[in-house]
Amino acid sequence: MTQSSPQEDLPLMSNVDDILVRHYNFNFECNFLTKTFSCSVLLFLEPVCDDPSFSKESRCGSGQHIDKSRLIDAGFILILDCHKIVIKQVTAMSSCAQPFQSERYSLEEGEVLPFQVADWSLKIWKNSETCKYCFPRLIRVSYETTSSCPSVLWTSDQDGNPAVFSHGAFINNRALFPCQEPPVAMATWEATVTVADPLTVLMSGDEAPRISREEGLAHYYYFTKKVLPLSTLCLAIGRWQEHSIQLDDKKYPKCRLFAPSHWMDRAIQEFSDYIPRCLEASLEVLGSYPFPRIDFLVVPPTFSSLGMASPNLVFVSQSLVVGDRSLCCRLSHEVSHGWFGLSIGALDWTEEWLSEGFATLAEDHLHARALQMSPEDCRNYLELKALIRKKTLLDEIENTQEELQILRASQGEESKQVVDGVSVPCLRNGQNPVKGFIQIHYIKGYFLLKYLSSLVGIDAFLDFLRTYVVKYEGKLVTSKEFLTFFLNSFSSLSSLSVESMYQNWLHTPGSTAEIENMRPSPENHLFREVLEETVKWKKFNTASKRKVSKRRKLNKNHFSPLLPDQTVLLLENLLSVERVRNRTLEQLDDVFHFASCNAEVVHRWMELVVKHRHSRQYAALRDYLVNHMAMGVYLYGELIYSGDEAQEMIAKECFSITQEGMEPNFRHTIQQMFVLASES
Repeated sequence: MTQSSPQEDLPLMSNVDDILVRHYNFNFECNFLTKTFSCSVLLFLEPVCDDPSFSKESRCGSGQHIDKSRLIDAGFILILDCHKIVIKQVTAMSSCAQPFQSERYSLEEGEVLPFQVADWSLKIWKNSETCKYCFPRLIRVSYETTSSCPSVLWTSDQDGNPAVFSHGAFINNRALFPCQEPPVAMATWEATVTVADPLTVLMSGDEAPRISREEGLAHYYYFTKKVLPLSTLCLAIGRWQEHSIQLDDKKYPKCRLFAPSHWMDRAIQEFSDYIPRCLEASLEVLGSYPFPRIDFLVVPPTFSSLGMASPNLVFVSQSLVVGDRSLCCRLSHEVSHGWFGLSIGALDWTEEWLSEGFATLAEDHLHARALQMSPEDCRNYLELKALIRKKTLLDEIENTQEELQILRASQGEESKQVVDGVSVPCLRNGQNPVKGFIQIHYIKGYFLLKYLSSLVGIDAFLDFLRTYVVKYEGKLVTSKEFLTFFLNSFSSLSSLSVESMYQNWLHTPGSTAEIENMRPSPENHLFREVLEETVKWKKFNTASKRKVSKRRKLNKNHFSPLLPDQTVLLLENLLSVERVRNRTLEQLDDVFHFASCNAEVVHRWMELVVKHRHSRQYAALRDYLVNHMAMGVYLYGELIYSGDEAQEMIAKECFSITQEGMEPNFRHTIQQMFVLASES
């Protein structure tokens, strides 16, 4: 098995076993000219009390409570996670201020504290006689971000206006602010964000912002009293229009839609009816949404995924704005993350399936209810989606290193490395760029849950899932904890053990017998129609080899129209054909009008175009690479390694147009492809 390298692992530097940040008060001043933030953050600290006999109020100047193993000559050292931040000053504040008292504290400055900035950490101390119990309880860190800050993306929106947003970087937010990254270090926060008026600030927060304006500046104040990991804090700044989405009942979260002006009408048409239905479905399946409000933002095309959920704010790729609502299921996926990944998190970040696998399963059921499918239509839809995912999973397994296929990579053991002079836990493959482009944790985790549901029946499993989200709301869980809770909930499964599921599903790369044997039921008409159309197209392709005079004339009526998911499956089937003729490709486009299809369908179509070098569609290929970057990295790989000069040139042209606004991982991955191709 290939092992991760230290450069691909992500260190968790904070000494959370000693001291915790309970609350953050941020002040961000955004500067689009320099592409930086000027910032300060107040940290409300609380020592972890590991000595019950010791009173927090007592002083320990004698040093009797100092853990000598944590010291050099500086006394107790507070270690925070940070990366590529310019620290200006650290100050102990003389104040008894409490969180949420005011947007801006009026504080007396105390002692300026010494600090040291390393590649992955900020170390702060007071003096050699200080222990964690008498370390300052309130400190202020003044700092600036860099123009190359990897936690945010400075770009332009679809109208050409400047925008910046946090994009779910591998290092999370630690280049935007110093914080405690380990999942156990959950906290509340508040923030004042200052921008040039009339820019809009969207952010994780319990309520809509309080806004004040003065001298051409706007100050947005957000807060959240729900204790959460700081990795979930999300920020977006730009010039967007707002549309309120009306929900009839107070049991639903307050909901708004944001988009650039030229996209707002399309976004309203695509999402405004679906979102209420999705939230109604989520209430039926999972209960009340865990957060009091939710904003949806159509992000610039440089965003490298179809969606990303954070507390109160969901980023939506423009690729979902199709015109026929055929990709609205992705909204159900992001809404599901309100429970799986946000309200309930993974204690071990390598167990991503606990959020992504759950959200993928829930997505299907929320979407089916949102569209009010009949039981038969729902069953057929779920089976078709499962088959598409099976094909995707098996393809990824074939092309992904084994270590990245394991759903419980740590197997409950902590991996440590020496980073910045300290032995710390490291998240294996936490910075591996490949992880940003594979779906194994989504799909294999989904199939594990689908397998569990088959053991007890889907209705019983959904009831269990609702019990699970109630029991573990606001908590961090492990695979062992979830599987144990499942087995304890169904006494009929006494022959099944957590260890057997570890071995079959979580600790082993590759597929499973259950996945391999999964196929739609014979009566599934959606699947039968795809099989019938596949046979027709293969026959048509074979006939295309004959001389023109011997070809049997066919028209569009010979082929049946298909739903988008059926079309995806048809194209997947045709991708396995060794040679698809140009005439067949032209007929496919004539029947399906791919220019008006959704991005999932067009992606498979573009794979056919690239595989068979169908040059008539190269203009459409260029357009896809520029406007659908959330899905384009796979196509870049096919083009760059094709050995075809024209296709390599398309990749270079599109990359030169878009690279400036790309997310760093996306840009680096494509650059590496070019390097490797040139060396081969």
